[in-house]
Amino acid sequence: MLDRLAQRNLLSDSDSDALLSLPHRHARFDAGAYIVRDGDRADSCGVLVGGFVYRHKVTGDGARQILSIHMKGDIVDVQNSLLGYADHSVQALTHAELAVIPQSALLELCAERPAIAQALWRDTLVDASIFREWIVNVGRRDAR
Repeated sequence: MLDRLAQRNLLSDSDSDALLSLPHRHARFDAGAYIVRDGDRADSCGVLVGGFVYRHKVTGDGARQILSIHMKGDIVDVQNSLLGYADHSVQALTHAELAVIPQSALLELCAERPAIAQALWRDTLVDASIFREWIVNVGRRDAR
C-alpha cells in the first residue's frame, strides 16, 4: 500500500511512518468468503496483504457482475467506508488476508496529513479510471 500511495503523491518519511502506524487488525478469508456485503454498515477499509478479492453487484435476477479485481497492496473498500454503507459486495477470490483499518483512523490521518489525503484521492481516481475501462469492456467491446 505504501509503495502504491507513494506512486500517487510525494510522501515524506513521516507520512510513510504515519501510514504504517495506522491501527489495524488482521483478518483472513477463505476463497468465496464475503468481506463486505452490499447494504452492510461500512466503518472500515482493508489493505490486501495477500490473495485476490473482487468487487461485485448482484442483479435483480441473481446474476453477479464483477466490477473489479484486487491484488496485494490494493486498498479495498475505501469507497464504502466513506459512504457509510456498502453499495457493492467484496468477496475473496482466493484465500485472502487483509489489514482492516478503522474509517475514523483513516479520516483523522487524512485531516492531519494532506499528502496522504491527496495520495488516497488520486488512488481512488485511478481506481475509477480502471472501472470505466472495465465498463466499456463489458458493455461495448467485442469479446473476441
